[in-house]
Amino acid sequence: MNKSLLSYLSATHPVSGEELAAIFSCSRAAISKQIDGLKQAGVLITAKPKVGYQLAYEYRWWSGEEAATLADDLSLQVTRLDEVESTNTWLREHMPTNKPHLVLTDWQKSGRGRRERQWLSPPGRQFTFSLRQDSQQGPWPWRGLALAVGVMLAEALNTLGIPVRLKWPNDLWLDGAKLGGILVELAGASDGPSAVIIGVGINEFLTSSEQESLDRPVSDLHYYAKHYQRLDLLSDMVKRLCKLLREYPGQGIAPYLERWPSYDILRSQPVQYEQLGQTHHGIAQGLDSEGNLLVLTSGELVVCQASEVSLLPPASINK
Repeated sequence: MNKSLLSYLSATHPVSGEELAAIFSCSRAAISKQIDGLKQAGVLITAKPKVGYQLAYEYRWWSGEEAATLADDLSLQVTRLDEVESTNTWLREHMPTNKPHLVLTDWQKSGRGRRERQWLSPPGRQFTFSLRQDSQQGPWPWRGLALAVGVMLAEALNTLGIPVRLKWPNDLWLDGAKLGGILVELAGASDGPSAVIIGVGINEFLTSSEQESLDRPVSDLHYYAKHYQRLDLLSDMVKRLCKLLREYPGQGIAPYLERWPSYDILRSQPVQYEQLGQTHHGIAQGLDSEGNLLVLTSGELVVCQASEVSLLPPASINK
């Protein structure tokens, strides 16, 4: 992605191809080709004949100064990448450090969620970051961590007046649709050393056509943009996650299960879930002491551990 060209584009006024060609000492055809590449990547650019190019969205790219501020304020190692295939994969492939390592990017080209599902990550329009914590222990203390991450992020956003809720096991919801996702990955030997990597993707702005292209309802933070400053929100979310990583091996999941019901969108709602290759319907009953979803199906309480769960219309269920 040509960030140098993007730095000369604006959302408030057009810039002509002739001006850009003069700046970069190239032909207008070369500029047009670069613009086409940016548009194919997902950058929203309008082109008006005899007028010029203009950004259709006020992009806010992460800067080196912002990365340095995070590193100093939170005592982290911070890596800022213009683009990357996957922030989780990047962290997994790099050497461990003696303090938490944060990777943030403007464009995650091959984002993924649970079950290797692709996650739409348009450039410059999403909070996309991963946080790695290395430990001399094995991975066992981190069981159920994704639920706790969800609680911490929901609390950070609700503090700003953004009414985010949680959909078991790892989705952030806003206004009845998916706002973002969490992917926790563990690596290492059973007796240590090990690493835990928390990946987070939160939509800031999606076009209506992008939303319609997906197989499920999605939402973004665009309506709530005045509620937050981008760097402050990122800093608060990461600060909360660093605290979580320090405390979780000793506390476990229990304190976060106590707070989960405040954000749970599934409890007492009709749901569809998969179990042993079959699809079932029931009424969600909250979580058990290990963070598994409980569903009342045909009078029986079923424990769902890693099921695919979706909400159903209220009238579609027989208890």
